[in-house]
Amino acid sequence: MADDHHKPGDPEKLPAYTDHGGFLLPKGFPVESFESGKTYQAQDNDLFIVTYPKCGTTWTQHITYLILNNGVPLSPDQRLDVVWPHLEEVGADFIADKATVLENHRLIKTHLPYEFTPKNDSKAKYIFVARNPKDCVVSFYHHTVGFPRHYDFAEGTFDTYFNLFLNGKVDSGDYFDFLRKWLDRKDDPNMLFLKYEEGRKDTRKYILQIAEFVDTDMYPARLLADDEKILKLVLEHSSLEAMKQHPRRWCSDRTGYKPFIRKGSTGGWDELLTEEQAELIQKRLDEVFAKEELEFLGEQYHS
Repeated sequence: MADDHHKPGDPEKLPAYTDHGGFLLPKGFPVESFESGKTYQAQDNDLFIVTYPKCGTTWTQHITYLILNNGVPLSPDQRLDVVWPHLEEVGADFIADKATVLENHRLIKTHLPYEFTPKNDSKAKYIFVARNPKDCVVSFYHHTVGFPRHYDFAEGTFDTYFNLFLNGKVDSGDYFDFLRKWLDRKDDPNMLFLKYEEGRKDTRKYILQIAEFVDTDMYPARLLADDEKILKLVLEHSSLEAMKQHPRRWCSDRTGYKPFIRKGSTGGWDELLTEEQAELIQKRLDEVFAKEELEFLGEQYHS
């Protein structure tokens, strides 16, 4: 497992990325699919979940799947990345022909920046989840260490990774620019802007926000019927404790590394982040966002 501090005199270990025209992809990530994904023509019944990596993607996908599927989770032999495919990893043809259509909603996940995300003039819906960068960088570091076949960073240090993250030199690019452009669209009628921290604090409200957005006439009433029977199932199956029981549903094998569903906590960034590093992140936030925007995003963005 990785050390957290680089030893003087040792060569600095960097993650292995594919540099595709300045956009970094994990090693082995299919460049052809990435390019194809950007050309996908969004359809009226598409339901996108959009995040910067490690910002509550899998949890929100799972919650939304449970809402659409009457509280019934994936079966033990199902994988979320098959049921809810990653656009830029599988490409446009796969999405058009093979993506799951559940209750007339085509399920699509993406980590693409706003400018690359398929939009067109469709009525497609976009659920965006924001997570504060201090928790995000810690989680993204553990993710990068835990997938050696994609990053070859098992012995990499957090200090090295932090500097790459701060300067936008990781996959999916600059966190701050990514959030800036999606935040500008938060009031679009076909977009739901969610905050991971609020979802962890009040998961019931988070679930009902998604249900209302997906179909205001159908899902809220369905979840609340019969003494909230389906809502209780969604809450039960989307708990971190329940999700940790089925690790292979969420990702490929990570034997020997921290589990994919690790903590899911908020405010736990100080396990690795120094005060100086936290201040550097806060400096970037203050440069990119107005005070009112940081207050809207939540206390983890301005404290």
